[in-house]
Amino acid sequence: MAAAALGALALLGSLLVATPAHALSDTGTGGVFVPATGRVLDTKNNIGGYNTPMPADTWRTVKVAGMAGLPDDGTVGSVSLVATVADIPSQAILYGRPDANASTTSMGIYGGIDNDNTSFSSVLAVAADGSIQVKTQNSVRLILDVQGYYTANTDGTAPGGFVPLNGKRIVDTRSGLGATKATVAGGKTVTVQVSGTAGVPADASGAIVNLIAINTTDKVGYLTPYAADGTRPTNSFNYAGSTTTGMQAQVQLSADGKINIYNGTSTINLVVDVQGYFTAAGKSGAVFTPGTGRVYDSRATGNKIVGANETRAIQVAGQAGVPVIGSGVSAVVLSLTVAHGGQNGGYARVWADDADEPNTSAINYDYDTIRTNTITVPLGANGKLDLHNVGSATNYVFDVQGWYANPIAPKVTCPYTAGSTTYKIPSADFTCAVTAPIATGTGQQLGLTVDGADAGIVDLSATKTTTAKATVAARGGEHRVDATIVDQAGNAVTSTSVLFALGGDWITNGVSGYPVDTAYASTDTGLYLKATNDSFADDVTTQYTLTANPDGVSDPIETSAATADVFRPAASLTAGQAYYWTARVTGTSAGIAADKTFGPWKFTASDTPIDNYCAEALLQQNARSGTATQPDDFNVCATMPSDDQDAATYDGMGVMTPEATFDSTDSAATASTGGAVVRAAGKVRSKTAAVHINSRSMIWKSTMKTLQYYDGASAWSKTKYRGYQGYIRCNTKDTTKESYSFGPNISVDKCANYSPKGKDILYEQITIRYGIGKIGPTYGGSMHATLTKSGTQSAGEGVGF
Repeated sequence: MAAAALGALALLGSLLVATPAHALSDTGTGGVFVPATGRVLDTKNNIGGYNTPMPADTWRTVKVAGMAGLPDDGTVGSVSLVATVADIPSQAILYGRPDANASTTSMGIYGGIDNDNTSFSSVLAVAADGSIQVKTQNSVRLILDVQGYYTANTDGTAPGGFVPLNGKRIVDTRSGLGATKATVAGGKTVTVQVSGTAGVPADASGAIVNLIAINTTDKVGYLTPYAADGTRPTNSFNYAGSTTTGMQAQVQLSADGKINIYNGTSTINLVVDVQGYFTAAGKSGAVFTPGTGRVYDSRATGNKIVGANETRAIQVAGQAGVPVIGSGVSAVVLSLTVAHGGQNGGYARVWADDADEPNTSAINYDYDTIRTNTITVPLGANGKLDLHNVGSATNYVFDVQGWYANPIAPKVTCPYTAGSTTYKIPSADFTCAVTAPIATGTGQQLGLTVDGADAGIVDLSATKTTTAKATVAARGGEHRVDATIVDQAGNAVTSTSVLFALGGDWITNGVSGYPVDTAYASTDTGLYLKATNDSFADDVTTQYTLTANPDGVSDPIETSAATADVFRPAASLTAGQAYYWTARVTGTSAGIAADKTFGPWKFTASDTPIDNYCAEALLQQNARSGTATQPDDFNVCATMPSDDQDAATYDGMGVMTPEATFDSTDSAATASTGGAVVRAAGKVRSKTAAVHINSRSMIWKSTMKTLQYYDGASAWSKTKYRGYQGYIRCNTKDTTKESYSFGPNISVDKCANYSPKGKDILYEQITIRYGIGKIGPTYGGSMHATLTKSGTQSAGEGVGF
């Protein structure tokens, strides 16, 4: 027994090497807790695919997704297990990991008391295929029961966010606290009121408790905790004979906040300590991230054994891959090991460094034994916890299973207050400052969008806050800046949006009318008004008047109804005839009701289709060169749709009328970087989206390639993989443009995506220059193709037009 214990301890000491400070050691993404019960492995009864004992030092793969109430749709990030080891030849260690590419963690030491059956809790990240891997040091029977799982991403609407407590005893059958003052016989059940006690609210969905079986008989037994209004599951926490055993459990609460604890076989006194609770739906709470690493070993160089009745402060945050304080980390889940308990035995209390010492027990031990228990402990503001060794001098080891963190939203500071409207438009583009919190997981990034367009993505630091800037165009209209923290799988963790409006003072800023004054225009032209570098308020409408009278008002040929759209006269215009028009604008300007008539503008009708933006560019170019414009000059703006285009789709205004088609390509693809994480999302397929832009002076097509993730029916992209080969890109070589003698020049500035809830928008940001060479006005904006998770496809104008 002593030799076996020394062997187990030696291996325990070599298992985990402390990682460098501030290098995060997570093995999966953060999520919220969902209770579930069921057995996924029993090597004696062919549950989990094995009917022989665990081979010594050999990994076995166990499928957990789709088993024991866990979904099999990629939403399981980590699984909470009760591991029970039986038929133990000698004391040894149980190891776990998600897959062969991940770090190994110690789930617990078994056989510490006379090789009795041993149970302990552990949380493991789940591999991409929904499995985990386990290994024992010697040949034993292994049973794995599910307590629940943590989702693969944060969902603030779901129950299961965690709130740590500093430890509170709610049951002790020795004194009658919370239960009848009497021993609990085998086959009996104790009902415990959890909510409404020890700081647990009435609407809590679950709790983490430490179950302590005080057994004075030599008969072993087990405990099964479960929701008081549920059916007793197969889960069993085994306790040894003639000793005290502590075991952490994660338990769903009944509707009235109670749990049942069933005692099997032996007669014991029962103690229950609460370590924290899981929130109800819609309530905020910390999310769990699985991890691995050793944060403390009293036997390590520079440390010393914890003395009798000594209290020692231990730094946890920032050690062995645990996030630093300031990241939002609030509690840690640790495997606490007593390495050869001191003479006469004892127990330990563990709590947040800046809190009062609780009346609870984290682990109990006997003389010269090695015992393990999983504990969940809040951290002090300094990132430390306190350990009080109530007993003789003893060595302690703390290994990380993961941590809880409250997502901290990034801070966005703009020159304009969120929700405000500022009527004066700045003279130049401006920036908003963004500050993101310290990372709580590997690969976390800050993604920025401005007015729906990608504005960059930055890696978060594990040691300090990350700053970035988002540039906003100096133009009128609503502006929105979004800052989103995404995890290594591309899931949004938390975000901040700032929305404000500029301009809306068209009385001061003026308007532009199309066709422009003195231009030639098509006989089917529309009349159109826009605010100069600004946008009209929603209540603004325009009434157009068309006449042959130079005053633009008298003897109208046609007067429109008040409209916010292009007005296309029903009257037939005569080629070569001069026409005049005015626009009466009514609605809010700078927050005040306004009514003003603009114009008159003159144009000459032509039976040749003419692009109105092109005509504007021509007049501006001739004005700069001092050249008088002749009627024939407008022939360079004459355009015709190609044979395969419906002329009715052209608005005659040069305003873009986008279309989008998704081709039938569905070929296998993976990202060139982080491919394993991409594949974890499910089947990966690539498609192309072709966006067509039609106007009087051009027919333009751009092909944009997307990488889509399928869960069998739905598809969506992951922000994490922006910029990776094969993710989303503009194939400029495939872009085709049919333009005419005076057609616009188009440059592609950016191609990316942004993902509001429930859909993925692929966009291409472009600049259009009308004129010859680099002369003439420019118009910028974006085209977008939208794909929802249900597969619905659409296209339209993006921001900026």
